[in-house]
Amino acid sequence: MLEQGIICPSESAWSSPIWIVPKKVDASSKTKWRLVVDFRKLNEKTISDKYPIPNISDVLDKLGNCQYFTTFDLASRSYQVEMNPSDIPKTAFNVEHGHFEFLRMPMGLKNSPSMFQRVIDNVLRDLQNTVCLVYLDDIIVFKCSLQEHMVNLEKIFHKLREYNFKIQMDESEFLKLETAYLGHIISKGGIKLNPSKISAIEKYP
Repeated sequence: MLEQGIICPSESAWSSPIWIVPKKVDASSKTKWRLVVDFRKLNEKTISDKYPIPNISDVLDKLGNCQYFTTFDLASRSYQVEMNPSDIPKTAFNVEHGHFEFLRMPMGLKNSPSMFQRVIDNVLRDLQNTVCLVYLDDIIVFKCSLQEHMVNLEKIFHKLREYNFKIQMDESEFLKLETAYLGHIISKGGIKLNPSKISAIEKYP
């Protein structure tokens, strides 16, 4: 994270505790680890950002009668957004051999989801609802014809390149007739719950 410019050494008087948690196993089947900072004390003193997160039902309702779908995640969601310089010292944390602070917006901050949604909405504002739908870092591109879909993908890629957003390719699917999105399976035939999301309920004694 230090080499990636996500954090830097800190002299801040602030300090939040940390723990290390495993990430979901990716396509390489290797377990990766995530640094998690416990920002609860900082969040108690933070004024809430009222920018809305989309309602999942409203998002899904807009996907009917489309044939082709492309879904992709934005890599390291919050880390793609720069911190306000005046807020950087407040994100400080300790590890065994150092004191660091975030240059990029970390997950766990009270307003990280709302701030990220605001940023990505501004980036893709001209394309939302007609070309794509966005729920935080989950983007779905939809269209009935293959030709229109390819044109729309290029529009999305152009916008993301312009603002230096990166896509998590191993968690993306392109030109699918059926795809998983926001806990559901989406296809031209309709929308249904993703079986993998309800298997625990179905197996319950």
